Amino acid sequence: MKFLKVALVFFALVLFSGCGSSNPSFSILPTGQNFTQSASSFDNQLDILWVVDNSGSMGPLQANMVANFSSFISNFQNLGYNYRMAVTSTDAYKANPQFVSYYSGYNSLSLFQDGGNNSNSPTGVFIITPQTANLDATFVDNASTGINGSGDERAFSSLVTAMQNANNPAFLRSSSFLAVIILSDEDDFSLYSRTEGSWGNNDALDHCYANSAMDTIATTAYSGPNHVSTCAHQTPPDSVQSYVNALDALTTSTGSTRRWNANAIAVLDSSCQLSHSEQNSASYVSIIGQRYVQLANDTQGVTGSICDTSYATSLANIATQITTLSTQFFLSSTPQVNTIVVTVNGVSVPESATNGWQYNATANSVQFFGSAVPAEGASISVDFVPTSGHNG
Repeated sequence: MKFLKVALVFFALVLFSGCGSSNPSFSILPTGQNFTQSASSFDNQLDILWVVDNSGSMGPLQANMVANFSSFISNFQNLGYNYRMAVTSTDAYKANPQFVSYYSGYNSLSLFQDGGNNSNSPTGVFIITPQTANLDATFVDNASTGINGSGDERAFSSLVTAMQNANNPAFLRSSSFLAVIILSDEDDFSLYSRTEGSWGNNDALDHCYANSAMDTIATTAYSGPNHVSTCAHQTPPDSVQSYVNALDALTTSTGSTRRWNANAIAVLDSSCQLSHSEQNSASYVSIIGQRYVQLANDTQGVTGSICDTSYATSLANIATQITTLSTQFFLSSTPQVNTIVVTVNGVSVPESATNGWQYNATANSVQFFGSAVPAEGASISVDFVPTSGHNG
């Protein structure tokens, strides 16, 4: 399996020299794998799903994200990525027939966003590609999902519901890398069998983990004074692992060769929680995004804080990690690491986690970093001596 479709050329030279025909010795010279990204087929496929919280406190946060979109997209444009981008909101879960309060009037909530939620008109563009006219402006409109959505945030079930909606235009490709990016100032509490607001008519009772460690962290002045005790007999949300499993199934990938990751800009600590709550109102309740952090950590994702003055750095860091994971070349045999030689367009690339390559032993792959990430159309060669080689 590979993230970029590649043409592979395998070669091995075996020289025979013996002390006698009954006792030959063998010398296996280095095995090489040559990877060529085809300029005509745009093999570097990347599908990006933005999950944007559309609850009442999200206006300034959405504005911060779209204002710094160029920090995210520029690297993919420079490297010639064949990307698709779609946007959904944290209300999309209501369109899933599994939702206990589902009705047909919710169906449109899981359609990809095409803008029109603020002062702008709908773009009519549900999937953004490199060929999209006025690309930045289109993304700004699509990702500005408005502030009229539910305060019962369920980003995880919303992203799955949107991706499973057959009425959405074609999005996820079989050989692409999927990147999920979540923007929210409340943690995820996805559970299809729970009605909206069923843990109480205030935010404190509506955000219960029923997990002692997470509830302890969540119990602050801005999470409600009775948070832990009122959660004691409540049903917890679906496990984070259940959504890892769902996205593994959607991408037909898992483990060290997983072709997707999740990233989040969220409330990461109590200091941000307090600051963000006070900016809204003294009675406002905010919950640290513990489940977002867990999903990101479990899938090699990146997290950023919603309290940052600018999201430029967080978006750039997310883009860098996606680039690294999506330009990962899997080897057909295990190399002796000190023999690996990597060249791009005939030029040797240094072994470096900054601007070079690194060997990933878990996935048996070579990953590229920084300025060494190959552009579309580059010819990549990875040569090495396999661990199975021996001298007689």
